Amino acid sequence: MAEPKKRNSNRLHERMVRNDDIFCSLLFDSAHRTLRVVDFRGGNFQTKHNYLERVLAADSIRKVFTLIERDDMTGWQRVGYLREGTIPGYYKRSDAYIMSRIYDEDWTGVPESDEVPERKNLFNDIRALAKEMSEAPASGLRAEHIAEEETLELLKLERDRLIHAARGKNKVKGKGKAAMAAVAHIPPAVDELPLFRQFSREIEYHYFVCQNRRTKQLNMFGAEYQDCFGNAKVDVYFPPIAKPDWGIARHGLLSFIDWLLGIGAVTIFSIVRVDDLPLNALFASAGFRNTGYMNRQVVADSGPVDQILWTKKLT
Repeated sequence: MAEPKKRNSNRLHERMVRNDDIFCSLLFDSAHRTLRVVDFRGGNFQTKHNYLERVLAADSIRKVFTLIERDDMTGWQRVGYLREGTIPGYYKRSDAYIMSRIYDEDWTGVPESDEVPERKNLFNDIRALAKEMSEAPASGLRAEHIAEEETLELLKLERDRLIHAARGKNKVKGKGKAAMAAVAHIPPAVDELPLFRQFSREIEYHYFVCQNRRTKQLNMFGAEYQDCFGNAKVDVYFPPIAKPDWGIARHGLLSFIDWLLGIGAVTIFSIVRVDDLPLNALFASAGFRNTGYMNRQVVADSGPVDQILWTKKLT
């Protein structure tokens, strides 16, 4: 008997809840133990909160968050949720407010302010690097939308190129510790779509590539697009760590934004780990604004990690 195929870890598990008291969709991220509530405004907030607390206890959830319109903010605040950010134009004609509640035992319930020196220094570093990135040359580049069936093969070619270049530069071969260290910055191989972690429901995926015509170096971009609202979450596969990566990443991202505008996107956003300075700087260099800070949004080997929300309204 064949073993059942393992579900792609980038896809969230959805559970619809509809009864006399509640109407919502629950999007479970088991890797990071978070739960996004897509609220269809059925039932009162205390009833929903009580139900969610039973769910998180049963499923070991450590953070619950939801995107809502302004009119619903007070109800969620009343049951202990804090505002973490805003996505302008998320619902096409209105903004989305991100409200969350964290259940980690050591969480005080009071997030740090952007005025805390450590966070101020982080954003100063992001702005400084973004200025440098915005001046990176972008000649000899080709950016285009690609079919899903092309995506994985192009990624494999680029990973092979990066691994060969890293080992050649460091004169390291084989699978020893030195060889592993030489390629540690290269994202892991993937063999299944979607490339990036799902955020919303009822979505379509788009992929975009930017490549240097001469060297064949490339970067891959993805968008999770909600046609009904015209919003898109965009992601970048290879963080622009070194200067030769900057022009490709920035030109590709800007070209992708133009393409998404052409299919009807009105707002674009991305959520980036705070410890990825080059990727945060890339979005800042492309005209994105920081409109949120999502506390303990993902879990790494070292523990929970915050993410920065970057948004860009197109129309």
